[in-house]
Amino acid sequence: MSKKKKNNPSQAEVSKQNAKKKSAPVVSKQKLWLALAGILVLTLISYWPALSNGFVNLDDDRYIETNQMIRHFDLKVLFTSYWMGNYHPLVMMVYTWIYSFVQLEPATYHTVNLIMHLINTSLVLFVILELTGVFEIAVVVSLLFGIHPIHVESVAWVSELKDLMYTGFFLASLFWYLKYLKNEFNRKYLIYSLLFFLCSLLSKGMGVSLAIVLLLVDYFIGRKIEAKIFIEKIPYFLLAILFGIVAIRAQQELGAIQDAVFSFPQRIVFACYGFVTYILKLIIPINLSAYYPYPAKTGESIPAFYYGYPVLFAIVVAAVFYSVKKTNKVLLSIGFYAITVALVLQLLPVGGAIIADRYSYIPSIGIFLLAAFGIHELYKQTSMRTISMGLVVVITATYSYMTYQRTQVWKDGMTLWSDVINKGNEVALAYNNRGVLYKQAGDLDNAMKDYKHSLSLNPVNTDTWSNIGLIFWQQGLKNKNQQRIFNDTAMKYLNKAINLDPKFATGYSNRGSVRSTMGDNQGALDDYTMSINLDPNFADPYYNRGIVYFNLGRKGEACNDLRKAADLGHQIAPSAVRDLCK
Repeated sequence: MSKKKKNNPSQAEVSKQNAKKKSAPVVSKQKLWLALAGILVLTLISYWPALSNGFVNLDDDRYIETNQMIRHFDLKVLFTSYWMGNYHPLVMMVYTWIYSFVQLEPATYHTVNLIMHLINTSLVLFVILELTGVFEIAVVVSLLFGIHPIHVESVAWVSELKDLMYTGFFLASLFWYLKYLKNEFNRKYLIYSLLFFLCSLLSKGMGVSLAIVLLLVDYFIGRKIEAKIFIEKIPYFLLAILFGIVAIRAQQELGAIQDAVFSFPQRIVFACYGFVTYILKLIIPINLSAYYPYPAKTGESIPAFYYGYPVLFAIVVAAVFYSVKKTNKVLLSIGFYAITVALVLQLLPVGGAIIADRYSYIPSIGIFLLAAFGIHELYKQTSMRTISMGLVVVITATYSYMTYQRTQVWKDGMTLWSDVINKGNEVALAYNNRGVLYKQAGDLDNAMKDYKHSLSLNPVNTDTWSNIGLIFWQQGLKNKNQQRIFNDTAMKYLNKAINLDPKFATGYSNRGSVRSTMGDNQGALDDYTMSINLDPNFADPYYNRGIVYFNLGRKGEACNDLRKAADLGHQIAPSAVRDLCK
């Protein structure tokens, strides 16, 4: 009697079966949409104060208030220009679109940010549902993502639209990749995924991490690691490499990459600190701040306790590998977190902060997923069901309240920088930027106090030297009897700023104003012209040079400058054109 031949399923069929098993949730559409509606309503309430917030003098001025790129829609300029150390043409397109409707009305910009966060929160629900196939897990991850206070920086800060947009496209790309795995490797879904990945990269270079995340997903669903898997990822990696190079060049052009600031061993310590600290703040989100300074200045030794963070990092890694013997859920969760947070751990130092709340926006999904896995394990035990549900309720109430409160910190620059300072952070930028707001409010005494403290923290900050010089100049305008003394002092500070940075356009513009007051018209014209040469999109020197030209009787040149200042958004220039250039 012959044996019947056994039909063994191919590896491809096994992968398809695993994908379907893990991504085929049994949940009614009504239940799904009701859950999503509840999450979105709670998220909306938590972030409601943001809709009445204004701009803050932390990039909002340069991204929105004085950004000439968004004043007129120019596709070529948008796709061939860097801005503020980033290449994000899709983000600039959205800003241009908003500006065309409301100009500088903050509420609309905040509304767009909040809508993007709500979209991202929805996408998290659908992605996790596709990935795990467990409704309760997807709900918990989406809920935590929507209401967590560490995300306030990304949502309530207008300039962070780039993070919100690249995250949305990132999640959409991941969603369609999961659809590709579920639907018998239908290539149209892979094409959808690639298109959304490209959009993510055109919103912010940080999207490059998706290419590795997809390999992690393959592992989780049980696909065999073979050549086919890597071949289908080639387009992702090619795009990631291309946009990674573009992102580095954009940062280099701004001068934000500071490779020699700290030694490599110190950077390893800082990276471990960031890796562990983000996890801790995602669990217990206290002492959140808009700025976390490094614990030491360049060349100094760092506090000894920081060397404990590499040990904590090693413990986390060891625990993850140990868990693989029992489950792949921990590796999926921590792996997602590690892959997406790796680029912002300051191994290649960018900017002056050691960590930033906004950097946890996408990585937080991994930690929330791990928490959801744990809560679901409790929920499956009948005796622990009430405890698990109570835990979710308590966490939801606590995080929602904290988010509501934290959102109000971003009301304006004064509340934001005062919050940074009141938390004991000795940050030169915080004192300088609060000083700018005091000065704008006419409180020159508090402005000077903040500027001098800022200078004590960072003696080479050209902005602060220039700002102090302006205060002395303004005091001279109010005290005619001592004007010469004040002007001489102002010149010393402005000369110092320019000596520190000979390409400091603002310094030349401000020094031109002092020279004009002192009667040195030619010196003023030289400084204004130098400022314009260094920054052709800077409106102030055009306006000020125009006034000097007019006072010298050179009306044609004056009107040309005043019109240019008006085109660049100078607030006074339009009325000056009407009055002086009839």
